[in-house]
Amino acid sequence: MPKTLILVGHPDLVHSGTQTFLKEVATTLTDTTWWDVTTQPVDTSTQIARLQGEMRRYDRLIFQFPLYWYSMPGVFKQWLDTVWTTPFVYGRAGEQPPLASKELGLVVTFSQAPDSYRLGGREHFSLSELMRPLDALAQAAQMTMLPIFPIAQFAYMTERERQHLLVTYAQYLSLPARAHFSDRVAWFQQWLTQNAGQHPEYAAWAAALQSQQDELADLHDTLEQMRQDEEQNGRIE
Repeated sequence: MPKTLILVGHPDLVHSGTQTFLKEVATTLTDTTWWDVTTQPVDTSTQIARLQGEMRRYDRLIFQFPLYWYSMPGVFKQWLDTVWTTPFVYGRAGEQPPLASKELGLVVTFSQAPDSYRLGGREHFSLSELMRPLDALAQAAQMTMLPIFPIAQFAYMTERERQHLLVTYAQYLSLPARAHFSDRVAWFQQWLTQNAGQHPEYAAWAAALQSQQDELADLHDTLEQMRQDEEQNGRIE
């Protein structure tokens, strides 16, 4: 599993229900660290160098912020302009960029309907188009850009929708970028088991999930045997 650093830039983080929820999810994960960028000291070159050194320790960096006028909030942009210096992004002469081969993900929250940001939608532009400058930054640093993780209208989500968000967000932070369905199921089962102490019903869910996986495996084996039998019969005839 990747070691993940979540960089959160929000102008009013204390009063954000969305970010409070996401932070609670992140704290259940191992190898995941949460930073409020507005509290990270950047007044001296020594402080900036320390932050740069810390970021190099992670495999995956996540920029997490609410959408402000089609971009990241000013508090995040100012921090980024200060800490992500030219040598840190491009590397020094003759050296590889410090973040080369690492992953960059974007968790973007907004209050509009989920389909607002797409071609033909209310806002006319997709999130991918609006986030192109950050994609360019990732390319300059020789990082791998992950698909955007959008979160729309959190305040209006039902409890079931929030439970779904909990799982998909946690997987976005901790699973390999191209994880197979079986990997996601195995991760979910492990997560349910680990958190069964706080939520007793999770143990039953994990057991049911394992049972379903066993049934699918048996079905797959049966179908494979049928296929082999048909091929064998065809060769005999």
